[in-house]
Amino acid sequence: MSQSATLYRVSQDTFKQLNTSGSRQRFDITSAKSYTVFHGTFMGLEYILSKGQTNSTTELVSQIFNPKQSIGEQELEALTPEEQLEFYENGSFIPYLDTLTIANLNDFFKDISLEDIRSNYDATELNGNHIYPYAWHNDNSFDLVYNERHILEDFRELATIIKQAEIEKDFIIVFVG
Repeated sequence: MSQSATLYRVSQDTFKQLNTSGSRQRFDITSAKSYTVFHGTFMGLEYILSKGQTNSTTELVSQIFNPKQSIGEQELEALTPEEQLEFYENGSFIPYLDTLTIANLNDFFKDISLEDIRSNYDATELNGNHIYPYAWHNDNSFDLVYNERHILEDFRELATIIKQAEIEKDFIIVFVG
């Protein structure tokens, strides 16, 4: 089983309810308008999208799967990894992308072509830089994962959910684990 990242697109009303429910907030995934799961590829996507970019763009791309903003009062950096996991699991910490970050990501994605993703994909480089899942390869068969085809499919999914969130002025809740 691989690590995955799930992006949930939620309306402003749903987000407002989460953000105002105090310490009792719980994210009900059925309240999401849509979602996308990245099974094992999210770190590869982040690496490829950041490749050759400015520091500010790299920071923006990093926020896709590591948002700077969260619902919840606790400073996670001060906690042990076990305590952090507990906060994730009990719903006390909900990282999200706000509408401005989503708009900036959508603008960035408008300038990224599938050919850009193809040219930045290098299985040897990904593995050499210890990019999870450390099993990247160049066999693009449909029955295999962690390859260029898989990255391209996931980029399309990522660009789609970001674009739709911007159009509808939604927020995106991010869970990685």
